[in-house]
Amino acid sequence: MPRNLTSLDPFQVGIELFLMSIDEINELRQTMAIMAFLEIAWTDHFLVWEPLEYSYLSSINVKVKDIWTPDIVLESKLDKQTDLIDEDGNAIISSDGRVIIWPYGRYTLSCKIFIGQFPFDKQTCDFDFLSWTNPSPKLALRSASTEIIQTYYNENGEWTLKRGHVKCELRPFGDYPEDHVIFTFDLQRKSLLVVMNIMLSIILISFLNTFCFILPSDGGERITFCISLFLTLAVFMTIVNGSLPESSDEVSKFGVYFGLQLIGCGLTTIATVVSLYYYHESNNTPVRSSVQLFVMAMCVSKGYRIHPHNAHNKVNANKNDGHTKIVSIASIDDSGASIASIDDSGKRD
Repeated sequence: MPRNLTSLDPFQVGIELFLMSIDEINELRQTMAIMAFLEIAWTDHFLVWEPLEYSYLSSINVKVKDIWTPDIVLESKLDKQTDLIDEDGNAIISSDGRVIIWPYGRYTLSCKIFIGQFPFDKQTCDFDFLSWTNPSPKLALRSASTEIIQTYYNENGEWTLKRGHVKCELRPFGDYPEDHVIFTFDLQRKSLLVVMNIMLSIILISFLNTFCFILPSDGGERITFCISLFLTLAVFMTIVNGSLPESSDEVSKFGVYFGLQLIGCGLTTIATVVSLYYYHESNNTPVRSSVQLFVMAMCVSKGYRIHPHNAHNKVNANKNDGHTKIVSIASIDDSGASIASIDDSGKRD
């Protein structure tokens, strides 16, 4: 390993990240993949020469396997954990001992994805680089930039890179601390496609549910309309289910809303069937006493709310031979007059 000839400071290695594209963010596997190349540079004082002595040769290209290279790895990398510098690659060495390597590839690592706010969610993923065997007293990783270099970046169709910043940290590990260079990606999902193709369709179908109770009951249009809406929403939910992010740890609020709308559509269909059943029931069928009491109680309650100062008629009950005798149950119309009265025999006045 090279060393500083003029001081006992740690050997300095610089690392920069040039982002090419964001390939994939997998919510189910909790991973993020990017295409990028790194610029890894250091100064090796054993590789210095005088250009005048070599026909003004100021730089050369050599195989990486022929020189010393730092063992830099990407933490939380999913595939085989090896050094980022490929031994079959090339390095450029300047006459002053400056060595530069540009490893290029697809980097995939684990990243915690939170989908609760889908499709307006924001994600943060860290790419953490460190030296695998050289602690901080021997090797110091540094980055001259404070932002991820996006000169060659191609926009992703699903995600927007809001910010990419760089920070250097010293973290304890065993007896010696280690230097970490962390590239942080702040991402936001592009929600326009989901809003236009999915959300608006669900809201429109849910709005049409209210018309189930407006259509006339004589024909079969009401029940046909309700069942058609329910089947449409169920089929639509099956189609768009592939567009919703999958996660075993969290359910998006939009997915919960979608499920509640399907339940509401089903309840609307059930209510329509029940109302049509009672509408087409024979007029000679007596109304159940429980239904009578419920309707009369609702009428009395409404009368008290509309005309509390005119509510002179009340439900009076007298005990006669151990039984309660209903004298009158009255509701009040807009003029404040009693419109209904039922005596103890159940006859209407």
